[in-house]
Amino acid sequence: MERILKYSIEKISLVSLDYKRYLYNDLVDINEKIVWVVWLRWVWKTTLLLQIANKNKEKSVYFSMDSVFVKWKTIFEIAEELYNNFGFRYFFIDEIHKYKNWEQDLKTLYDFFDDIKIYFSWSSSIDLIKWNYDLSRRWLLFHLNKFSFREFLYLKYKLSLENIKLDVLLKDYKNLSLSIYTKENKIWKYFKEYLSFWELGFAFNTEEKYYNDKFWNIINKIIYEDISSFYNLKTENINYFFEILKFIANSSPSDINYSNIAKLLHTTPDTVKFYINILSEIGLINIFWVEWKISVNLRKTKKIMFELTAFLQYFSDNLNTENTIWSIRESFVISMLNKFWKVFYPEKWDVLFVYDKNKYVFEIWWKNKTFKQIKNIENSFLIKDDIEIAKEREIPIWLLWLLY
Repeated sequence: MERILKYSIEKISLVSLDYKRYLYNDLVDINEKIVWVVWLRWVWKTTLLLQIANKNKEKSVYFSMDSVFVKWKTIFEIAEELYNNFGFRYFFIDEIHKYKNWEQDLKTLYDFFDDIKIYFSWSSSIDLIKWNYDLSRRWLLFHLNKFSFREFLYLKYKLSLENIKLDVLLKDYKNLSLSIYTKENKIWKYFKEYLSFWELGFAFNTEEKYYNDKFWNIINKIIYEDISSFYNLKTENINYFFEILKFIANSSPSDINYSNIAKLLHTTPDTVKFYINILSEIGLINIFWVEWKISVNLRKTKKIMFELTAFLQYFSDNLNTENTIWSIRESFVISMLNKFWKVFYPEKWDVLFVYDKNKYVFEIWWKNKTFKQIKNIENSFLIKDDIEIAKEREIPIWLLWLLY
């Protein structure tokens, strides 16, 4: 217990408070007993927990379930002793999935102690699992998304830009793009840089020559540790995920066919569908369906996109093809919109989403794209990759990533 306390004091005291991610203000004073923070590795989940703990450090304790310090005790035993003997009331638990019976212990803590608050993290976004214990009414779940373009600008170049609400962007995109570009005319160049590795936090403290190695380590941890342990898959089947990721990266987003992948892997389409659903649950890809057509949804997926453009670039055989460049841009736009609004794949256009009961259509391309496909479509826009300033119904792609 002394080691846990010493480690906790060091971690909480030394955490940097210079920059707090967007969820900090939502969570620091939240009136909930249990808060669950999830998403992929390297989005600063641990940093977020420690920053929140720092506000009430006298009553806060942090420990990680992958630490040797906690190997011989249950979560309940640790928390009970820290509560009774040391007066701690705020518990910050990292990598909680490393402990087998975590959901049972949290339920017991929730029921036994009235004045505690528990924050815990998970190294993936698998949140649709039916647990053995009724915790759904006892906690709130928060996704800590990848680093936005706005966050990148501040952390890398100390450029401070306010986030833009979608309704404001859709109404005032011309003035917004002009005012921002006038203030910082390198923003388009910065956007190109951001799309490489800067969606994950490791890039902020890693030399550029080690980006690929660090990113490869992250991929391996997600697949060999997070996916493998959670789904109890055989080692020989784990390699399927690498092949599927490579296939997706080198295919058109609307042409992903389970049968074709199955032939490549010498397995069945149902097996491929199962693996793709896992990649979706863990947060590596997004799956989109044709708008409102339930029968189509039941038959097949219409479009599969990477959540991180870095994955697409890493597994692509040729980054300079028109198809790859377009896929990177489309993945970027859809990933952003999908965090806040329901996104569909319309058969005639690139993106359709519903916002404030209105439907909006986006076509994504370069500056030579015309309005031919959306000429008479209400609430439709061209999202263009290589323009700096917006025009009528033409929005520069970089403007969308200022939404958070």
